[in-house]
Amino acid sequence: MNTRSMFFVLLSLLFGVGAVLLAQSWLKQRQPADGNPNQSIVVTMAVNVPAGTVLETRHLSMQPIPNELVPDDAVTATADVVDKVAKFPMIRGDILHPDKLAERGEGSVLASLIEPHKRAVTIRVNDVVGVAGFLLPGNRVDVLVTYKIGNVRSEAAESVTDVVLSNLKVLAVDQKVDQETNQPLVVRAVTLEVSLEEAESLMSAKARGKIQLALRNPTDDSEAELASNTAEPAEAEPEPKPVQPVPVVTKPVQTHKRKIEVIRGTSQQTVSVES
Repeated sequence: MNTRSMFFVLLSLLFGVGAVLLAQSWLKQRQPADGNPNQSIVVTMAVNVPAGTVLETRHLSMQPIPNELVPDDAVTATADVVDKVAKFPMIRGDILHPDKLAERGEGSVLASLIEPHKRAVTIRVNDVVGVAGFLLPGNRVDVLVTYKIGNVRSEAAESVTDVVLSNLKVLAVDQKVDQETNQPLVVRAVTLEVSLEEAESLMSAKARGKIQLALRNPTDDSEAELASNTAEPAEAEPEPKPVQPVPVVTKPVQTHKRKIEVIRGTSQQTVSVES
């Protein structure tokens, strides 16, 4: 074997040993460091999942995380999250936390995403009410109602707009509970998460006038000043009462009778004749 061949053999061995050492180092970093007091083993996402996903073992991984980066109540066992529902979109590497998960119940996935003591109410929308299709699951909106005060057929009727509900969470648009894309999509219905009292206010506002949704900045947690709902909506003109027909009374025709005496020979007869 010449010198050149020996050189290539040694170079190949060197690269092979280097690859083995790198692989071992990588595996050590990936293995849970049970004996390291500065790290904790937590459950993280192994893949990206949208909101409403029922978590399975293939979605999860165990990772060592420095103690100072581990949030309180972080999940430390995959058995605690398997078969639960992701309340928000999650990306690979996210640390699992109970606040991000919901119990899987009977019925649709949407029912599992509703917070305790809340309700899901769907309202019909168009491209204007639905904020030109920019509403996505997880967004928050304010609800406005526009109605008229006074006689609706009178030029003096005044249009009034009130904020009836504030900072409501959008659970779904049409039948989608996850945001597959950020592109605007005109929808026909929006499902909002409300309390029972808010549901009553929403239905009342819908009956009073036209509903409009106002999209909020996701970082804006301020509460809008709500209307007191004391203003009376416009009243339509009362419908004219139907005219009752006047009964026609027919008077009986009065007749006069005349008496005529008829004499025939020696007989006499009185005959009555009407005139």
